[in-house]
Amino acid sequence: MQKLVGKSIDWVRTGKQLEYLRRHNINLIKKVCAYCRSQEDAKTYCEGGEKCKTCTYDMDNHISRNELASAVAGWSDSQVANWEDARSIISIEDLYIYCQLCDLTLEDILVIRK
Repeated sequence: MQKLVGKSIDWVRTGKQLEYLRRHNINLIKKVCAYCRSQEDAKTYCEGGEKCKTCTYDMDNHISRNELASAVAGWSDSQVANWEDARSIISIEDLYIYCQLCDLTLEDILVIRK
């Protein structure tokens, strides 16, 4: 009989993956950009959603931890920093939020040890 061996998550590399997504995932950047600009000035309010696909607003090349945390209820910039630096493990609920923001699956975000 063959023994089953479970896979384990590499939380350090998964944290680096979260940081990479914050800096480079265009879906995440656009969703957070729309939120941040809607809070700052009603004249530059962005509706987000489908309009983001054709947006010509000159965004930064990445968003900060604070901008990401501000866009999600219950998140703080220190919490995001702890996830990215693998000082704490992100919950499954928060991973699902990341998936929705980035338009990815859990398998795309989690790094499995080999």
